[in-house]
Amino acid sequence: MTAAPDRLALDHYPSLHQAELRQLLASPAWQEAIADGTVATVAQTKRQPGHTRDFIGTVFDQLVALNEDRVRALAAAGTRDPMVLRRALGRWPQELGQLRPKTSFLGLNLTADCNFSPRCVYCNQPHVEATVGLDGWQQIIDEVTANNDRVGPYIYLTGGEPLLLGEQVWGEDGLIAYATQRGAAVNVNTNATLITPAVALALVRAGLTRLHISVDTADAGLQRFLLGGTEIEAVLTGVYNVQLARELTGATWPEIHTNCVLTRRNLELFPDLVRFLLQRKKLTAAREDPFRHDLLPHIIPVGGRSNDALRPTVAEFERFYGPVWDEVCRIWDDYQASLGLAPEARGVLFGYFSNPFLRVEHRGGLTAYAATSARGQYGALALPDYCYVAPTQGSYTPDGLQFRCGSHAIRRLEPVGQASDGGFFAGVAAGLAGLDRLPDTERCHGCALATLYINQAVEKKLTEWVTALLGEATPAVSA
Repeated sequence: MTAAPDRLALDHYPSLHQAELRQLLASPAWQEAIADGTVATVAQTKRQPGHTRDFIGTVFDQLVALNEDRVRALAAAGTRDPMVLRRALGRWPQELGQLRPKTSFLGLNLTADCNFSPRCVYCNQPHVEATVGLDGWQQIIDEVTANNDRVGPYIYLTGGEPLLLGEQVWGEDGLIAYATQRGAAVNVNTNATLITPAVALALVRAGLTRLHISVDTADAGLQRFLLGGTEIEAVLTGVYNVQLARELTGATWPEIHTNCVLTRRNLELFPDLVRFLLQRKKLTAAREDPFRHDLLPHIIPVGGRSNDALRPTVAEFERFYGPVWDEVCRIWDDYQASLGLAPEARGVLFGYFSNPFLRVEHRGGLTAYAATSARGQYGALALPDYCYVAPTQGSYTPDGLQFRCGSHAIRRLEPVGQASDGGFFAGVAAGLAGLDRLPDTERCHGCALATLYINQAVEKKLTEWVTALLGEATPAVSA
């Protein structure tokens, strides 16, 4: 239901934040958007976001479909070694032939340009000249959505600052609307300073699923330093514009997630950041509410050799994942209690909103993880036996180079294709060469947490399937 601007109810936000939103709503830009009918038009014409394909099931189900008959034949012929059978079940073919794997994730780095000058102090994004235009990105989206049955993939638009491309991203014929119309869910990673009222409304209208916005600390001076001189108010204004756009148009999208780059400068202040964000989110923690996790932060430990001076020490990592995180969990539980949720109705911080140590299994426990993290090798102890997920995803840099994953794209390791030559699945097919030697610590120690999580979950399901087979049970085929 659309709310009349002059009767907009904001009592589901904390009182202080209600005042912040109402002050912003009184600004000339918002009053113009209301008066000229833009708000009403968006409320009536907004697109529903696309749907995210199940990341784990997409990988597991395809591997079982490819390999089940062969693995059953091996078992029937006397092979009883679970490791041998799991590896046979979990391997992609050396050649795709006519096979077009269903894609669950597509990362498009649209530009290396950014409106922050100087840039964020921890930015290690290499400058790459953009050579792919709107038509080129749309062709890639066409290809990966051709066999998706109107579900997925999850398309991640990033930069640099992707909103510098303006209507090519958020316009009626822009990438968000284009991908959404094909059933894909779209995320934009942005610093939020270019999100004016008009842009916020356009993001809603295009059907954007999610925004990721960098907020590293509630300390204004430290945030100014980390953002290279940009004030936190400029970021928060963009966040609040999105909140108002949703309220005014009755939309339950886009969801806002915040990215916290964890450094030794802001590590101890993380509980204050959580409190700060909770004071600005909708007053809800109900499981069925689409904004239950709105504004909650994803923790991203600072990466790159250029950031060694910012990287926490072993002792600092151990403290963060011990008493500091315990305090964060208490804050979240107290927040849910303040909303009247009984203990049994409350939830813990999990998935994206847990911390990088808890989200996946690391060999050797916290002590070993802290030691590798202090060297910047955050994924080294969580790598699986094989990179099961690679053929179901892909990432592009602004010059059109295609990589197996986002981690390889950032470091520009082993490109498998080029946007102007052969198409997405030609790159996926080329990436099968050498897949048997991945992951390895040298290439993959920076593996994204989401990828690690999917790989570990798939490996577990493959093991369960083989165990069921050896026990003469009927193994499940779907997630």
